[in-house]
Amino acid sequence: MDATRRRRQPVLVRAALLDAAVQEAMLHGLGNVTVLSVAARAGVSKGALFHHFANRQELLEAAYGECLTRFGDALDVLVAADPVPHGRFTRAYVRATFEAMHAEDANWARFSLSALVEPTFAALWRRWLDERLAQVPAERSAPRLRVARLAADGYWLQALGGGLVESGMAEIDALRECLVGFTYDDPMPGAANH
Repeated sequence: MDATRRRRQPVLVRAALLDAAVQEAMLHGLGNVTVLSVAARAGVSKGALFHHFANRQELLEAAYGECLTRFGDALDVLVAADPVPHGRFTRAYVRATFEAMHAEDANWARFSLSALVEPTFAALWRRWLDERLAQVPAERSAPRLRVARLAADGYWLQALGGGLVESGMAEIDALRECLVGFTYDDPMPGAANH
């Protein structure tokens, strides 16, 4: 779509700016993202960027918010498709985490993780996860389910750093299914609040 037509569609301009911010962060590092580089990548003027976002921080926070929205949407689809109530959210969380890192455009997932080094983004992540877990209180405190979520987070960290690049998809699929299977087991003996 040409720039003139896109200017008349602010939703498309905003989406292009968010995507450009993520791409710039993945290519040059979060600290090196500038409003000029994002505007240039999105094919808009700096003024158009400032029409949508007051400053660089607001732009990056909006991009991070979009990452959380995308992950949440994927999670919701997986939760809705799971017929087994116990551990449903955690199984969806594990699957969505693995799928996000191997999506066609995994830059969004990588950006969401790399941004966590910034306290602002870490706070947004914690708030988002707390809100989601508040909807499934039995899963929040279930040790087995928490272990599975933490293991999925660990996988995400390894994938970001390239630690699992040498693994084939079959090995990665086996890891994912191992974690998913772990969430079907009965709660750990002696664990409270189940």
